[in-house]
Order: sequence, then C-alpha cells, then structure tokens
Amino acid sequence: MAQPAPELDSLDQLQTPQQVELLDKIDELRNQGLGYHGISLPQLVVCGDQSSGKSSLLEGLTRLRFPTQEGLCTTFATEVVLRKEPNVEISCTITPSKSRSQPQRRELAKFKRIFSSCEEFPFLSIVNEAKDHMGFGVTANPNNFFEDVLRIKYSGPDLPSLTIVDLPGLIDTQLNGGNGAEKVAELVTSYVRNEASIIMAVISADYDAELQRVFRYLKEFDPKGIRTLGIITKPDRAASGGEREQDMIRLVKNDKYPLKHGWHAVKNRDFTTRKQSDIERDATERDFFATGQWAIIPKDDVGITTLRTKLSRMLLEHIGKELPSLVAAVQNAITSTESGLKALGNARETSRQQRGYLTGHAENFQMLTRDALRGIYNNRFFALSCPNEQTPTRLRTEIQNLNIAFARAMYQKGHTWNISNERTISPLLSNTEAVSPLAVQEYDAWFEEPTWISRTEFLEKHVGDYVRHSRPSGLPSLVNPWVIGEVFRQQSQPWKEIAQHHLKRIFQAVKDYIEETVGSLMDTRTCNMLMLKHIQPELDQRWRSVESKFEELLVPYTEQDPVTYDPSFILEIEETRMARHIRSSSQAEGTAGTHGQSNMASMSRGFGGHLLTESMDDFTNSEILDLMQTYYKRAISVFINNIAVLAIENCLIKDLSSIFSPTLIANLDDDKLHAIASESSEIRHDRDSLRQKLSALEGGKSVLYEHIAMNPSIRAKDSRPSRIHAQPRKYMSQRGESAEKEEKVEDITSHFNNLVVTPPPSRSKTPPRSRPRVDSATRTPSGSRDGRKRSAHAWPPRFGLAGEDESGEY
Repeated sequence: MAQPAPELDSLDQLQTPQQVELLDKIDELRNQGLGYHGISLPQLVVCGDQSSGKSSLLEGLTRLRFPTQEGLCTTFATEVVLRKEPNVEISCTITPSKSRSQPQRRELAKFKRIFSSCEEFPFLSIVNEAKDHMGFGVTANPNNFFEDVLRIKYSGPDLPSLTIVDLPGLIDTQLNGGNGAEKVAELVTSYVRNEASIIMAVISADYDAELQRVFRYLKEFDPKGIRTLGIITKPDRAASGGEREQDMIRLVKNDKYPLKHGWHAVKNRDFTTRKQSDIERDATERDFFATGQWAIIPKDDVGITTLRTKLSRMLLEHIGKELPSLVAAVQNAITSTESGLKALGNARETSRQQRGYLTGHAENFQMLTRDALRGIYNNRFFALSCPNEQTPTRLRTEIQNLNIAFARAMYQKGHTWNISNERTISPLLSNTEAVSPLAVQEYDAWFEEPTWISRTEFLEKHVGDYVRHSRPSGLPSLVNPWVIGEVFRQQSQPWKEIAQHHLKRIFQAVKDYIEETVGSLMDTRTCNMLMLKHIQPELDQRWRSVESKFEELLVPYTEQDPVTYDPSFILEIEETRMARHIRSSSQAEGTAGTHGQSNMASMSRGFGGHLLTESMDDFTNSEILDLMQTYYKRAISVFINNIAVLAIENCLIKDLSSIFSPTLIANLDDDKLHAIASESSEIRHDRDSLRQKLSALEGGKSVLYEHIAMNPSIRAKDSRPSRIHAQPRKYMSQRGESAEKEEKVEDITSHFNNLVVTPPPSRSKTPPRSRPRVDSATRTPSGSRDGRKRSAHAWPPRFGLAGEDESGEY
C-alpha cells in the first residue's frame, strides 16, 4: 500500500509568512553577537531530564539527525540556527563563553566544519570533536561540562530563520564524581530565566511527571506558565489504559498542570526505529495517535506536524511582545557602551596621542586649580553632596580653615606658661569654632595646654635665676637684653611644634587636592604614573622649600635677641610699667586713699615708699617680664602671618597650577611621556571589547530600524489592546478547539500588526556626580523641544515606553 503524503511536510510550517521576515532580522542580530552583549533575543529553548527524548524531538522538528544514544550525550548547549538560503550548507562553529581567556577564544575560533547536505552531516562525530576542542585550556576530564556553545548553522531552500537551543539533560549526580550536575543546572538556569526564551519543557511518559527535574525550573522561572509549552515524549512507553497513560492524557488536556500554551505529545524514533525515514517516522506517529485513548485528543495537540504550527503561533505572539523591549534594550546598551568608551577616552598608542591626552587634561587641571585657590566653586567638580561634607577639592577653604585653627592654637597653646594675672586671648578665638569646628578640634587635641603659674612664682623661678647669673656691667638695675631673649625663647618654645604640624597638614591638603583632581581627569594607571614620575617630585621640591623657609622664619625667635620697631611697643610698655607701679603703690599704702589725700600725692608717696622697700632684682625681674610679654604679643602675630604668607602661600601654593601644565607636557621627553600616558593592556582590551560591542549594537539597531521602516504598521497609531488572554487553554471539543484556534491566530496577527515600537531618548538621564570626571572632550547640549506634535511616521521612530503619549511627551 502506498505511503500517504505527510501534511505540510516542509519546515516552512514553523512560521507564518508574517513571522519569517522578522525572525530573519533577529537571527541577523544574533549573528552580530548581540546575544553575548546582554541583549536578550527571542529563542526556543529545549529543556528536560537526561534521556527524556529532547534530541529526538529536535530531530523531528529540524530533520537533522541529533544523537539519540542512551546515557549522557552532550556536555554543552547546542544552538541550531536555521536560515533560508538557496543552497544547502551546514556549518559548525564554537561560541566561547565569557569566562574564556583571549588565547582560549582564539583557539576555539579555529573550530569550523562545513557540509553540503544532511546526509553527509555526522552529528555525533561533530559533538565529540567539539567536546574535545572545548577541552583546550582546562583540566582533562571526560565528564567535563562547558559553558561554550556548539553553533550549527543549517541553511537550505526549505528552512525558515529560527534558532533552537538544545540544553544538556538535567541530572542529580554525575558518575565518577565531579560537579557536572551543578554545571548543567547553571547552564540551564542561564537560558530558562531569560524572559525572551520560550521554554519547551520535555516530559518523558515512561516515568512519573512530578518526579522529573524540569518541573522545578518551571515553578521557579515561569511559575505562571506564560512562556512554556509542555512536550510529552515516548507516549508509547506508558501502558495502554494504565494510570500513567491517564496522567499523560490529563497533562495534554491542560488539566493537571495548566500552561498558557498548553501541552503537546509527540512520538519520535527510538532505538529500534532509528533507521526510519522522515516520512516513515511521521506515518508511524500518526498511526499511534489514531488508536487507543490518544484518539480522543484533538489532532492539534499531538504529532510533530501540528507542533510546528503551534510553535508558529507561539513565536508570533512572543516576538510581538518582545520587540519593543528589544529595541529599547539595544538603544540603552548603545548609550551605556558609548559612555564606557567616552570614559576610556581616545586611544593613546603614539607619542602625539599621548601628548595630546595629557595636554588636554593639563588645561583642565590648571582651570580647576585656579578656581580652587581663589575659592570660586562654580564648577560641578566642587559640588557638595551635603552641606557638612569635608571635601579636598575646595582647597582655599581647607587652607583657610587650617590657618584659622593654627592661629587659634598659637594664641591659646603657643606659650609654655599661663602667668595668672596676665591672660592674653586674641579676639580671633571668639568665632573660630563656628568657622571650622573639625580643624579646631584636631589642633586642640594635638597640643597640650600651657602650665598655669603665678606672676610671683614666675618672677622668682624663671626670671630671677637668669638675672642673678647674668648681671651686666654698669648700674645694678640695668636689664640684660640676653635675659629677655632667653625668657622669651622658653615662653615661645611650642611655636616650632605647632607650626611644623600645621605645615604638614597644609601640605597634605594640597597633595589630597591634586590627587583628587588628577584622579577625576584620567584613568587610575595614568594618574598613578603622573603622580609618581612628575607631580610627587615637584611636591617634594616644594616641601623642601617650605622647610627651608620655616627654619629661616624661626631664627629671629630662637637664636637672635628680640627686635621690634612697632611704635606701639613703647607706648604699651610704659602703660604696663605705670599699671604695675600703681598696683604696687596701692598695696604699699594700704588704705591711704581713704583719708582724703589727693590721688597725685598718694601716688607720689606710694611710689617713693615702694621704691625704698623693693629690691633691685625685683624691679629688674618685673621689667624683664613686662618687656618679654609685650614683645611676645607682637612677635606671635608676626610669626603666624609669616607662616601663612611666606611659607605656605609663597613656597607651597604659589603657581600651584603650573605643577601640571601644557608647557610642562610639551617639554617631556618621549620615554617619560610613554611611561606616564601609555595605556595598560587592560584598558586597550576594554576599549577593543567596547568597540566590538558598539559595532554589534549599532548593526542590530540598524537592522531593527530597517525592519520598522519596511513595516509601517508596526508604528501605527492604533494601539488597541490585544484580545489574547493569559489564562490557560482548557480542553475543548475538536470543533470548539478549531474555532478557538482560528480566533486566536486572528487576534495574534492583529496584535502583531498594531504593535507600536518607537526609539528611546538618545541619552539616559542620570543624576550628576558630586565631583564628576572631567574630560577634555567637548559637550554639545541637546536642543529643546519646540512643543510641536510629532508625526507618527517621523524618522527615526520613538520608543513606545510606558507613560509616553503619541507626541513623545510624558
């Protein structure tokens, strides 16, 4: 008897005509590598337990003879790319995983096998060869699992554009040890968790469905069953009329485990029928489902032929849903990739490129440094994230705060003794805490408080001994200038320690500012090399100049006699003497002022009486102390000002912007220039990777926009909601099922034709950094909208994002 011709035997039944063109475009995107740049592309993923019949199912769909041997077959994912071309060609390559090194990638790229017909294509041999090739660079182990993908591109006149991924079978343990089960779980998870993947969950009928591992993945990654099609294989293994067969029939009816796309049963070749032709295989399958309990199942839910039609409907709906997000994802990836390339800057391979790179950043450094020293903080580089933030970028503010804290510490703790009746506190101290609490607290905590001592005790212990051992020639009451200087040096002994600490803090503030500024302008390696090769030596030279100036400023107060030409000095010393003698005479006269004597007479008698009772040394000691204290008050202000102006401003801060200038870069020799500005191998690799990614994304964007341009209905204004419902399809009579099928296909087609796809804004809106990286690249502001309503057919089209109206406004 003649064999009946199979229904719709061509693989074209996998897609409707509307779908073929778009799938061609998506396959083109995949060929450009978008799938490996974080872009989720729609694809069919076959997932099931080991030996569940996945390979036989794919063989029936693609007509390629997948390996169907018992036991463990594949240890990696196999991606089958079907393309419609005039000539038959099967090419096999390996797509390396992201974890592979560059030498490993180059080695795996050498794997390529090409065949001109299905008959001469040795699938099993190719799988074994690919497995051996994937072993390059890893420890030899026959049970190794790989993240690499065997890519089989099958082109022919009767093939649609379609990608099907066959994953290794799920297992709990691996023979002979190893981590195969974990590797398979990771690999399967990476595919099924992708929202753009359509899961073909394969269930074998020869053991309980609930015990099969694939159900765990469905419950975790597609709990609502929205993007899963259940496939039942080996239905002939279940005893006819038995309980297991009844369970399988309840699954197909979508009663036991409801899925949106339902369930489908197929009977594929087994070991005994492995030599059957495709026509014989389909005939055997039709005969099986025409008998027994399976005969009552609608023909749309059994057999490989109707499965192709079902996949066509499912893909049409899924692609229509994923297309807008795909376009948006591509545009967003382009934006982020361009930002990454911009952050890396231009390539720096030649001396000219390196010199230009440093020169541009040197100009920015000079501009920022001039503003920082003048206290002009308009640039976003100086922005504060909060009012209380302590930032090294506001250099002038930091220097001012430290100088105020230094002055306060000098006035408050610069003297060795606090002489009890001569407390001197500068008016500056009354408001410093409000100006710079942190700097003031730091300096206060760093230095000890002066020792309190009475005037009488100080005159006796710290002045009297010097006077008795240092009497000059001439009259006994003459003051030895050396004694004044020695007492002053003891009183001002803390000056050196306080000033040294202050200069180090200022120097550290300058260094922190430079590191922060240069680090914001360029990559870490270039910043480090510039600091090491040039800036740090220049800073060291400036610090040596500061140290030399500091030693010079100390000499008048540590080695020389006190000298001052301040006219107010004489006036103040006379007032001090008068006050001291008035106080002494008042004490000597007792209550003389209460008997009606005149003030002048009282002063004269007290003055004279006191001089008669006071020793010559007491007079000399008091004179020395008065002179020293009066001189101290003037000297400390001069010293503070000299440290701030002569040491800090002149030796450290002056021309600070010239430490990294275009003139300096122009004079660098090539060796030093290359050491500073050449790029690391990591940056070169990152730039090459980003360029390749951008090229793939731009190509993908062009492909999608071309498809949108050729299909104006995709951008139609009519955005009527689809009538497709997400609830699971229930088992119906064959007549009712056919009516539902026709209505559903019509709804899907309407949904696809009315799809609105518009491109996103050219740049994502991200909040500015507090101190953004400043680059030499120019920035062109985008034009503002003019308020006019945009045509639905304007080019390029806008993305139909949530919340956006037809004019592109939110």
